[in-house]
Amino acid sequence: MYGLKSSEVEKQREKYGSNKLPEKKLKTGFQFFMETFEGHINQILLAMMIVFTVIAVFGQGSYSEPIGVAVVLLAIALLGMNTGLKSQKSAKELKDRTSIHYCNVIRDGKVEHINSNDLVVGDLVIIQSGEAIHADGYLVEGNVKVDNSVLNGESDPCKKTAWDKEDSPIAFGGQRKADSSDYTNSYALFSGTMVTDGEGKMIVTNVGVDTVNGQTISTIDEIEETKTSLEIQLEDLAGQISKFGYIGASIIVVALIITNIIQYGGIAEYFGMGWIGILKNILTIAVTALTIIVAAVPEGLPLIINLITAQNAKVMIKHNVLAKHTNKIPEAGNIQLLCTDKTGTLTVGKLVPVENVMGDKNEVPKDSVIENMFKLNVALNSSAMYDENKNIVGGNATERALFTMISDREYKEFTDSVEVTNRKIFNSANKFSAVETSGKDGKVTYYKGAPEKLIDAAVSYETVEGVQPIERDKLKDIVKSYATKAMRVIATGYSKKELPEEGFPDDLILTSLVAIRDDVRPEVPEAVSKMHGAGVQVMMVTGDVIDTAKAIAKDAGLITSESDIAMSAIDFDALSDEEAKEKLPYIKVIARATPNTKLRIVRLAQELGLCVGMTGDGTNDAPALKAADVGFSMGSGTDVCKEAGDIIITDDNFVSITDAVLLGRTFMHNVMKFLKFQLPINVGLVLLSILYPIIISVEAIAAVQILVINIVMDSLNSLSFGGEPAKDEYMKEKPIPKGSKLLSKETIGQIAVSVVAFIGIFGITLLPPVQKIFGNNESVYATVRFALLIMMATFNGFNIRTDGFNLFKGISKNKLFIEIAVVIFALTFVLAQFGGDIMGCTAMTLMQWGVTVGLAFMIVPIDLVRKAVIKIKRK
Repeated sequence: MYGLKSSEVEKQREKYGSNKLPEKKLKTGFQFFMETFEGHINQILLAMMIVFTVIAVFGQGSYSEPIGVAVVLLAIALLGMNTGLKSQKSAKELKDRTSIHYCNVIRDGKVEHINSNDLVVGDLVIIQSGEAIHADGYLVEGNVKVDNSVLNGESDPCKKTAWDKEDSPIAFGGQRKADSSDYTNSYALFSGTMVTDGEGKMIVTNVGVDTVNGQTISTIDEIEETKTSLEIQLEDLAGQISKFGYIGASIIVVALIITNIIQYGGIAEYFGMGWIGILKNILTIAVTALTIIVAAVPEGLPLIINLITAQNAKVMIKHNVLAKHTNKIPEAGNIQLLCTDKTGTLTVGKLVPVENVMGDKNEVPKDSVIENMFKLNVALNSSAMYDENKNIVGGNATERALFTMISDREYKEFTDSVEVTNRKIFNSANKFSAVETSGKDGKVTYYKGAPEKLIDAAVSYETVEGVQPIERDKLKDIVKSYATKAMRVIATGYSKKELPEEGFPDDLILTSLVAIRDDVRPEVPEAVSKMHGAGVQVMMVTGDVIDTAKAIAKDAGLITSESDIAMSAIDFDALSDEEAKEKLPYIKVIARATPNTKLRIVRLAQELGLCVGMTGDGTNDAPALKAADVGFSMGSGTDVCKEAGDIIITDDNFVSITDAVLLGRTFMHNVMKFLKFQLPINVGLVLLSILYPIIISVEAIAAVQILVINIVMDSLNSLSFGGEPAKDEYMKEKPIPKGSKLLSKETIGQIAVSVVAFIGIFGITLLPPVQKIFGNNESVYATVRFALLIMMATFNGFNIRTDGFNLFKGISKNKLFIEIAVVIFALTFVLAQFGGDIMGCTAMTLMQWGVTVGLAFMIVPIDLVRKAVIKIKRK
C-alpha cells in the first residue's frame, strides 16, 4: 500500500480539517478576579466593609477602615487572579506535555513517524498492539482486537477484520455518525480507543472534531476534578480551625456585651443610651467578632497548596518525572513497596545481540541458509520495521534489538518477496509470535519467542550438518548458561505446516538461540541502596527467566542477603494469600511474571496496608498500574500504559523513580513547613483577639492589619517554603504509613510551642518597663503588635525550615527565602511607619523599632530550646 502522496497531505488538511482537537477555553484574568468574591471568607470581608461604612456614615468612625478593607480585598482579588492564571498556565503546560502522541503512517510508500495531530483524512496508519488509535477510520489490512470502552463502556475487546469491497463503501470526511452497532462491527475503528492485540493498517476517514470522540469532547465545557486526599485533609484542617474561630467569636460577643452592660451600670442603663449608641456598640462588637473569624480562617491554604504543587511539578520535570496526576506527588514519597521492571529501567534498555547459536552451541554461519531463515523470521515475524530514514521503529526493545541483525536492504527484500498470509502476535500468555508465509519455498510458518516454549514444542534443530533430533536438556543447559550471565535468550524456529489456532505444529524445527544482553545502568546500584535506606522495598517483577533475573538483581543490589527471595511467578501463584503475605517482605525477584501476577502483588501488599508503586511499559501492565497507589509509566511505553499511569518517567531510568520518591517527600516536607508556619499565626491571632478585648479593652490586631498579615504571610511565605530544595536526609526517613494523620504529635507540639511563645512575647509588651518605651500610647501599641506579629512569624520561618540548630543550613539553595524575608521586613516597616489611619498605625521611633525587632527575635532562642529538648529526649 502506497498511502497518500506528500503533495496531497496539505490539500486533505485544508479540505477536511486538522486532527488537533480544539482546546478548552481558558479563564480570563477578570473571571479569576470575580471568583475571589465567591469565597466565604471574602464575603465576610465585604460584610465588614459595609459595617465599617455604616459606622462612618453615622459619624461614629473613620472612613479609613472601610477604605483599608477595600484596598485589602482588591489586593486579595489581584493575588487570586495572578495565582489562578499561573496555575492555569502550569496545568496547560502539563497537559501539552502529556498529550503529545505519535503514530506510524505510510506516505509516498514509505513509513513515517509523525505527530498524531498531523494525521489527515486518507492517511494509511499502521496500528499495533498497545497503541492508541488517533483518528476514525476503517481497518483495511490485518486483524486486531480493540478496547472500545471509552466509547461504549464495554470492557471486552472487540475483534476487527479488514474491510472488504463487498462491505459498505468507505465515506470520507464530515462528522462521523455512529451508534452501538458501529462500535462492534468488524472493521470500523474510532479515535481514542486502544489496540489490545494484533496489528494492521487503517485508512483515516475522519479527523479532529469530526471523529466520534472529538464530537463528545467538544461538547464538554469543563469536567470537575475530584479532590485529592491531601486537599480533603487540608480542608478538614481549615474547617476545624474555622470552628475554633467561630467559637472564639461567639465567646467574645457574649463577653463584650456583658462587659459593656457592667460598664454602663446595668441593663436598663445600657439600653438607655439611645439607639444610635446601641447600634454603634453592637456594630463594634460585630466587627471584633468578624475580625476573630477572619483571623482564624486560613483562607489561603488551598491556594497556597496549589502554588507549592505547581512549583514541585516543574522541578520534577527537570528530573525526568512528569506528574500526570499531581495529587500523586506526595503519595510517591510514601511508597513502601516498589515493583519495577528490569529492561530499560534497572538496565540500560539498549538490548544488544551477543551470540546467535544453533542447537549444538556453534555460531550460525554467515551467509548460510540457516542465517537466511533466521533473518527472514526476524524481518516478517515482528512489529518493528525500518522507516523512510532507515531507523528502526515500532515493536518492543527485544524486537528492535533483533532487527539490528538485519539491514534495511534485507528487510525490504524479505517483505517484497514473501507474502504473509497469517500471523499470531506475541502476548504474555502464549509467549511467542508467529507468521505464516507463502513464497518461493512454499508455505513456511516462522516462530519466535521464549526458549522454554519452543524447545518443549520442537522435534529437531538445525546444524551445519543438517537437522538433528531434539535434545531438550542440552538446549535448556545452553539457555541456562546464558541466563546466569544476565543474558536473555530468544528462540527461533520454523514449520512447513499452517499456523495452528492454538499451540505449535508437530514438525517445529529450532533454527537458533539468540543471546541478547542489557547491562545494569551504572547509577542503579546506588539508587537502589538509597531506596532501601528510605525504607522502600524494591522488587523486580519481570517476564525474564529466573536465572537472568537473579543475575541482574544481584548486579543492581536488590539481592543482598541469604534471606532475600527470588522466585518464579508459577511458584508465587501457587502460594496461598496468607503464605504469599508472609513471604512478601523478603521477595526481591519474581520472574516470568504475568499481568495477573502483578495485580495480585498489588492487591496483597495493599491488604497489608502498604503503599505500592508499580512501573510498567507495556499494555499488559495497565491493570496493575491502575490498581497501584502510584503507577509509574515509562516514557517509551505504549499509549495504553501511559494512560493508565499517574507519573511518567520520561527517561525510563530507575534513578528518576528514586528522584520521584525524594521529590514526593520534599513536597510533603514543604507543605508541613508551611503549616507549621501558618497555623501558629491563625491560632495565635484568635487567642490574642479574644484576650485583648477582655483584659485591656482594645483589639489585639485591627481587621485591616489581620488581612494584610494573611496576604503577606500566605502568599510570600508559600513561595519561600515551596522553593525549599530536596534534602538527602529525607531519604533516610521511613515512609509515612497509610491512614496517618496530617499533623503528627511532634508537629502539633511544635505549633503549640510557637503559639505559646507568640502570646508570651505579646505579654512582655504589657510589662511596665516596656510600656515606658512605647509611651503608654495605644496608637503606638497597635503599630507594635502589627509589626511584632509579622516579624516574629518571619523569624519563626527560619526555625521551621530546618530541624537543626544551624538556621542557615542549605539556604544558598533557596536564596528566595532570604529575599522574601527581607521584602517582608521592608514592607512591614513601610506599612507601619507610613500606613497611617488606613492601616491603623502610627510612626515609631528608632528605639521603639529596635525593641520591637528584639522582641520578635526572641522566638528564635525559644525554638532552639525546643529543638535541644527534643534532641535530648531522642537520645
